[in-house]
Amino acid sequence: MENSFTIRHYVPERDLAELSRLLTEIESVDRDGEDTSEEYLRASLAWPNYHPDQAVWVAESHGKLVGYGVALEQPSQRCTIYVVVHPAHRRRGLGSQLLELTLNRAGEVGAKNILVYANERNEASNLFLRHHAFQPVGSSGALKLVAEPENLTAEFPEGFTLKRYSEVNDPLVLLQALNKCYLGMWGHQHNDNPSEEERKSPRFLHYYDANDILLLFDEKGSIFGICSLKPQGKQEGNGQISDLLDGPGIIQEFREQGYQRPMVLAGMEHLRKKGTRPITLEFWGDNENALDIYRSLGFEMVNRFIAYNKELP
Repeated sequence: MENSFTIRHYVPERDLAELSRLLTEIESVDRDGEDTSEEYLRASLAWPNYHPDQAVWVAESHGKLVGYGVALEQPSQRCTIYVVVHPAHRRRGLGSQLLELTLNRAGEVGAKNILVYANERNEASNLFLRHHAFQPVGSSGALKLVAEPENLTAEFPEGFTLKRYSEVNDPLVLLQALNKCYLGMWGHQHNDNPSEEERKSPRFLHYYDANDILLLFDEKGSIFGICSLKPQGKQEGNGQISDLLDGPGIIQEFREQGYQRPMVLAGMEHLRKKGTRPITLEFWGDNENALDIYRSLGFEMVNRFIAYNKELP
């Protein structure tokens, strides 16, 4: 087959349905658990720093989309990238071309660290990233609740208090929780210098309702943990809707003491008050000890991705 591609910027008004078709065909082969629906692609247009005319590319061959690449600028000089190519057009250099475009974009916005994920079962993707000098630094993924715990009661040490963010309603406390409780966990944004707009209205509140963000305070009233929920927030590849539980964050010095267990139980109890649906727990940067806690609560691994990092000069 002739190796002829045209790479251009993504035009959602024209390309969205065709991109959904491309991603769906890729998912049918790779089975990475990606949401490839048109609804998801429309929602992605509202992501911070998702600029189709500057940082998103599509590749065409004979009038059909065969490749997709995106660079998402993150706080603290980081950039997350995503590159995929249709299986029928792989091993012809297209992936490398799209990768180069995303890396160039990252350099343009001043990023020093590039983050990209590959399904641990996808040998070709992992080899591709290693070939391009990316280094594995962690993992992320999703677990599904398959066995309901008999008791959802979360027990915290005496003096600890669990509150919904709607009870706190202080943007600086929320930003502190996100920075301190996920510190050092790859896949979570860390912003040491938030803008004035972010200080007044954190972007995190665009994704999670204030009533569905749980904050844990210690006996001194200091932030200790966070767990965020989204009822009916996850659509599976088969169309099934599940509740989303974002893996909890605990301040770093206490992260190995098992506080993830009561935080997840509190999150599950919160979701169960709104209905009985499947629960998907998504994790970013958790170590094996935390994953063992989730498994002990009845969760089973659905997919796991290796986080790769590359430093730019």
